[in-house]
Amino acid sequence: MKRLFKTLLAIVIVIVVIIISAVAIVSVRMSGQVKAFDKSGIDLFHVADGVYNGHSETDLVKVDVRVTVADGRIEDIEILKHECGKGHPADVIVSDMIKDNTVEVDAVSGATMSSEVIKDAVRDALRSGL
Repeated sequence: MKRLFKTLLAIVIVIVVIIISAVAIVSVRMSGQVKAFDKSGIDLFHVADGVYNGHSETDLVKVDVRVTVADGRIEDIEILKHECGKGHPADVIVSDMIKDNTVEVDAVSGATMSSEVIKDAVRDALRSGL
């Protein structure tokens, strides 16, 4: 009985270590993907009035947006698709971008990766209007 318990405990420990390792690897990989985003500024006065679609993704987060620009201002940002785990609280970041008329707003706490992917998708949309 003791031997069975030790064997089961060893199996559980191995499984936990594998799960923790996998999460760490994915987290590091996603951080690298987000760091690779082109975060160069976009002068909204050079973006032609119009409606633009943008896309961005990492291994675990995919975002499609539609951005409306008029007179050098972000008038609307619609999230068309946001595939993520628990990152949906980041959806509110678009209201900050519209209010502040910039992509460079603070990420939503607890949904940092999703926030960064949404911001990158908006940048992608705005660049198509340059």
